[in-house]
Amino acid sequence: MEIVLKQGIGLALSIVLARLLAPEDFGVLAMLSIFTGIAGVFVSGGFGSALIQRQNITREDTSSVFYFNIATALIMALLLGAAAPYIATFYRMPILKPLTWLMALNLFLGSFRSIQAVLLTKELNFRLQMKITLVATIISGGVTIVLAWRGWGIWSLALQGLVSTIVSGLLLWVVSPWRPALCFSSASLCSLFRFGSFLALSGLLDTAYTRLNTLIIGRFYSARDLGLFSRADNIQQLPTSTISALLGRVAFPVFSAAAASEPGALRRAASKTLRAIMLVNTPMMFGILATARPLVQVVFGDKWLPCVPLLQVLSLGGVLWPLHVINLTLVQSRGRSDLFFRLELIKKVLGVTSIVVASRISILAMAWSQALLGLVCYFINAAYSGGLAGYPIRAQIRDISPYLAVSILMLVCARTLSMWEALPPAILLSLQVLSGASLYLFLCHAFKLAAFRDVVARLRGILAEKGFISPFVAGAQQSQ
Repeated sequence: MEIVLKQGIGLALSIVLARLLAPEDFGVLAMLSIFTGIAGVFVSGGFGSALIQRQNITREDTSSVFYFNIATALIMALLLGAAAPYIATFYRMPILKPLTWLMALNLFLGSFRSIQAVLLTKELNFRLQMKITLVATIISGGVTIVLAWRGWGIWSLALQGLVSTIVSGLLLWVVSPWRPALCFSSASLCSLFRFGSFLALSGLLDTAYTRLNTLIIGRFYSARDLGLFSRADNIQQLPTSTISALLGRVAFPVFSAAAASEPGALRRAASKTLRAIMLVNTPMMFGILATARPLVQVVFGDKWLPCVPLLQVLSLGGVLWPLHVINLTLVQSRGRSDLFFRLELIKKVLGVTSIVVASRISILAMAWSQALLGLVCYFINAAYSGGLAGYPIRAQIRDISPYLAVSILMLVCARTLSMWEALPPAILLSLQVLSGASLYLFLCHAFKLAAFRDVVARLRGILAEKGFISPFVAGAQQSQ
């Protein structure tokens, strides 16, 4: 609920801001994403994942990581500030200099809340995190809308992250009982570093790769082009990033515990998770692809229509994204951060090569390279993780095939309706969504897909707990 609420409020905020601001404003801020992203990886150092993966941690461990994060964040913030003039010169945009300083401050302040968030995740205490995220998102979103309405432009977007960091950090310190001890152990850091270092290097590669598009488009195209690409990427990533965040929060600690128990537990957990995620992600990705044009018109306005082809291609590539996340999480849960890093290195070399080549053609070609590379990378990931978890590629494909099949039928239905271009965009979008969703749910029920039945059974159980239906009826239906 925390992740869904955060993404939902974020979507509502982006809709409002997309109508108040120009694509160029979003493009300018996106130019800094590769620099702030890389700096953030250095700050975390993979220690958060190491604390979650290790089953027994001490206060000395958490305190040492806390002080290390603050020191690293201060160094990276100073380096970002020193690099600000060069970044502005590289993009030929003077406004990036003060914006970089603001992003550096945000990076430093964010380091003070890291351990509290890690410990809550390790304990699977998501209810408290949901409340904190909700308050921080609402406050920062409200401030951003007011500033954008009053003409602050790009600065309204930049200040949103800073306000969110401050509010969430203060709330975490208030509600979390953890406080750092006056101790620091280099031995503890070294022990955690053996696992976390490979994840940090993997994160560094992933961040540099995923933000490489913004670097190339911002430097060789225009801020408007980058704003359009970022908008398409953000729409496509709304469901995929939500699912990835869920997997990162829940699957990693759960898979780690399963890996430490009896042999078949990890495969069963991975199979059930994979089916449940594909039940949701696949129709959403195909749905965005089918409704892209009326969706952009209705939600963001006609000035964003040039991003529609980009959105359709990126949505196609997003279909298999959960498979990447699950397979890499399986590798992490087995403690093989070294293998995790090697896999990331191989994929990023392929990815950088394809992006650089495609960038010489067009921005749309860059989107296609990203989508097609995703298919190749899945087989690379699954070839190794399948052996570690006893869950090979053929078993994974067998599990996801029914969900792909019914989603493709839904896509055909929604795309057929898109031929009625004479309809107002809002009506066309409503017809596509209602018909596609109805057909998808009907097919899931008709073919008795396992993940769909699990979700329905769980919902009936919740309704029974709340007293909306009889527990006897819910149990009978669940057994059927």
